[in-house]
Amino acid sequence: MAKQICGVLGRTPDEDITTIALAGHLGISRNTVPAIAAKFALTKWDNRFRKYDVFRQIHGLEPLLMEAALANFKTAHTCSIGDDTSCAADPIGRICLIDELAGISNLVTEIWDQGLIHIADLAAEYGYAYDTFRKKLKAGDINLPPIKPIELSPSRIMYRPLDVVLWRRHGIVMNLPKAVTLSSGSDVHSLSEPGDQTSAVAPPSDAMTSAVFATAIAATDEKSGLGQPTAHSPDGLHNTRP
Repeated sequence: MAKQICGVLGRTPDEDITTIALAGHLGISRNTVPAIAAKFALTKWDNRFRKYDVFRQIHGLEPLLMEAALANFKTAHTCSIGDDTSCAADPIGRICLIDELAGISNLVTEIWDQGLIHIADLAAEYGYAYDTFRKKLKAGDINLPPIKPIELSPSRIMYRPLDVVLWRRHGIVMNLPKAVTLSSGSDVHSLSEPGDQTSAVAPPSDAMTSAVFATAIAATDEKSGLGQPTAHSPDGLHNTRP
């Protein structure tokens, strides 16, 4: 569903999305969308949401700057191939060393297609069963990405899969551009982020780690009281929650 909607993203400056599509991206039920929209001041236009508004209001990212950020990040993680005469600016003579990024041509589309994932469902990426992951998380033994998660609700602490994969497998964090908005005088301002939960990449710190663990433990404790989790597969990182 999300992939069908995202397929034309590169051909349009923005696009309208349905409540069902937004729910699929966020990993929630459609009945939960009104509450999430209200929390993040996400409004409808002609009975639909705007995808770029979702990036700015919920992710706290500026979609119009994402492609430049991707290009810069790829450049920082490339090396020359072939002989030494390859020009550094020649894409044919260079290759991105981060395979999870090498095939991405549109970062906005990629992030939208992947959707958000509940923190408890990161167990598969970290190589643990759910209960083991939860115990290690509470013990502080899980090396979570040093970014602020997106808190849709106290029991729904969410991450972007790409952030988790890059940190878990390569120990790197993408410094994605924070959302901006234009005032009537064309001055650029940072977009207000409800509860500061949707800010972009934050530098690692002890305080940051403690805050992430605190919300993570609360989220997994909340989830553990809702019944048994669904079975996970090695590819479960990219599945959204019902």
